[in-house]
Amino acid sequence: MNKKNLHNIILLTGLIVGALMAGFSIIEKSNLSNFQWAAKIEDTSIPMEKYLTQLDGLAKDKRSPITQKDKEYVLERMIEEELLIKRALDLGMLDNNPMARGTIVQQMIKTIISENARLEVSEENLEEFFKNNKGFFTKSSRLRLQQIYFSDLQFNEDSYLEANNAYQKLLKGESFDTVAAKGSKSALKIPNSLMTLSKIREYIGPSLMNAANQLEEGAFTGPIKVSGGYKIIYLFEKEVAKEPDLKQIRNSVLAEYQKRRDDKSLRDYLENLKNWYDVSRNLPD
Repeated sequence: MNKKNLHNIILLTGLIVGALMAGFSIIEKSNLSNFQWAAKIEDTSIPMEKYLTQLDGLAKDKRSPITQKDKEYVLERMIEEELLIKRALDLGMLDNNPMARGTIVQQMIKTIISENARLEVSEENLEEFFKNNKGFFTKSSRLRLQQIYFSDLQFNEDSYLEANNAYQKLLKGESFDTVAAKGSKSALKIPNSLMTLSKIREYIGPSLMNAANQLEEGAFTGPIKVSGGYKIIYLFEKEVAKEPDLKQIRNSVLAEYQKRRDDKSLRDYLENLKNWYDVSRNLPD
């Protein structure tokens, strides 16, 4: 697509969105009286109030008084916008143009949730929300751990036996380094530093991560069956996150509260739309 065609599509999309959005209030289906409309194009009308608003905007930008020519100019531009929209609809642009459809959908979402911005959140609601979601706002614990791996490929059917021998040596007080030296060298190297649970999961997977999180500092697991052998997880250090204070993270809590409120408003609106309109579904088997 060349730059000229892309520019035309963007321009037309902007015109469509500008006219259709904000509750589709710019151009309305009308049985209005002569005092309520500034122009009519077939079965639609441009409201007089909207025209006067546009004219007032021009007056604020001009240093000289508004002339009759200015009044005619503003009205003609609004009529042309409506004509472009009508033609775009006739050409099926809203059906066949993903850019136009996507832009309108996003603008509709903004319109639906815009009313929420005017609502103040009471301290009682915010405190209750924080209380019910403390886990969400509490930073994850951090662990420093290592693993000893006994690979089936290296030890064959003796991999469990070797892993259990290593476990027994740890129980007797042998150092981690001494015992780990007898394990397979093919184990993924884990950084020797405190890491969040999500980061640890990337190295050892969710099951071993959960097992490690249950350990106390200096403790270790027994042999755990994994794909290709057995592993022992040794926890060196554990940093448990403290429960946050609402006053210290109030802005974050408020932002999350508003986000979830907006999500609920949008979901409720969409469910209502499904009831307002006749929707038929024909899912394939």
